[in-house]
Amino acid sequence: MERNEDQNARVQLPFTEKSQPIELTAEIALPDYRSEISRLLWVRPVLQPPTRFIGGGKVDFSGPVRYHILYVGPDGGLYSAEHEEGYAFSLSLDGPVRESGGEELAITAEAEPEAVITRVIGPRKLSVRCRLRAHMQGYAVRSLSPRVSGEGELHRLCHSAENGRVTFGEPERLTCSGHMTVDVGEGELRVVSAIGHAIPDRVTASDGAVHCTGEVVVSLLLVRENGDPSLPFAAECRLPFESELPLEGAAPDAAMRVTGAVGEIRCAVEGETVSVEATVALVAEGQSEESVLLCDDLFSPGRVAEYRTVEEKFWRAGLCTNRNFSISQEKTLAELGLGADVERILTVADVEVREKHPEGEKTLLSGDLCCHLLCRRGGEYAVCDFSIPFRTFLEGAWDHISLSCVAPCCRVSTVRDGEALRVDAEIYMSLRGSGSVTDTVLAEARFAPSEETKRVDMEICYPAVGETLWSVCKRYGISPESLANANAISAEAPGAAESLAGVRYLLIP
Repeated sequence: MERNEDQNARVQLPFTEKSQPIELTAEIALPDYRSEISRLLWVRPVLQPPTRFIGGGKVDFSGPVRYHILYVGPDGGLYSAEHEEGYAFSLSLDGPVRESGGEELAITAEAEPEAVITRVIGPRKLSVRCRLRAHMQGYAVRSLSPRVSGEGELHRLCHSAENGRVTFGEPERLTCSGHMTVDVGEGELRVVSAIGHAIPDRVTASDGAVHCTGEVVVSLLLVRENGDPSLPFAAECRLPFESELPLEGAAPDAAMRVTGAVGEIRCAVEGETVSVEATVALVAEGQSEESVLLCDDLFSPGRVAEYRTVEEKFWRAGLCTNRNFSISQEKTLAELGLGADVERILTVADVEVREKHPEGEKTLLSGDLCCHLLCRRGGEYAVCDFSIPFRTFLEGAWDHISLSCVAPCCRVSTVRDGEALRVDAEIYMSLRGSGSVTDTVLAEARFAPSEETKRVDMEICYPAVGETLWSVCKRYGISPESLANANAISAEAPGAAESLAGVRYLLIP
């Protein structure tokens, strides 16, 4: 007979962490009412968080990607368009994880754009090739109770250990709206483009839900059309939001983070007022730690057993939070290849994290802020690309760290200072970290048939140096409680080195 009793040894352990490239191709045709494309300035993909479906031995992820297109028309003016496509990828499940049918699995995926190649193939038509990188993590609940073969009474020696527990939510969508008033000027106001970032401000957990407040910051590119070429200008509209995100397993003592992405943005102009409506997708994640009971040893009175132990890799929960930090750097116009006559319009930026590793008692996070400056020089619109390095430190250091880092947005501004350009940026990040620790657990015990043993009424045992109450009990095939009661000592921690402290001999009942 085989038994596999839980003994509170059900733990959530990682079973996969991998990344894979995704290639997307699209042909985008602008509607006839849009201006023709004379010169393309940029195509920026914005990914919405994917939804997941578990079934058929795999996990399918899918979500929308929205392309923001900025270009110059035949009249020399700035225009924009948007186009939405879908992306999808899968994660295969193997072995016991596949056999579980998806029960008690916690799986997440994050996708980020790596490169975009575009080509104009018609007056209102362009082709896009976009390479994404998907990062996937999976956790499954396993029972680490030893498998025992044979009948009989069992005595177990267990210890308590800490292990992490994570829970992932699904994207929740909401709509934010608001308006802003622009300074009075000559000419009719036109919205050229709108780019939005969701910035969670406060994240708190309750039982089964996460409460999140924040704001959507919409960067508007505006122009006044009065017959003469006028320089477009940037403005910022903030849309507050508040949402209750369902999250199974969320608890008040768990650490939480929320990631967000802005989808469609609609703008309407009435006089000097711009009304803005944006759709937002928010995803909540939480992690905490729990105590699990692991079996170190066991025996059955009067029987000999073969034991097999294994080393299991457990994980510890690290930080799980939303945070932000600032960077500032100066670049000379000569470094950027710009002349003194350059006219700055708008700067957008992307965050590329290149290093994540412990350094001392903290964790270093470093990378580049990739800036794209829309400007006008010599009467022509252009985009100047440059990078600014950044370094920041996170609290806590782990020997083995798996740091999930989504950098969904940053706010960046440029200030002209003579022949230099000062760049000030605020980077908002959603972070979840974990580390791994190794522990030895008993995996299997195979008992031989019991043998009849002759016992005298009472024996005396003189424990050797280093012996514990447990080792004596195992040798004589008696429960720790019985031996402790017979000798008026405690059986609370029979495997502890001090369990026989001060004991010269033991009466074996």
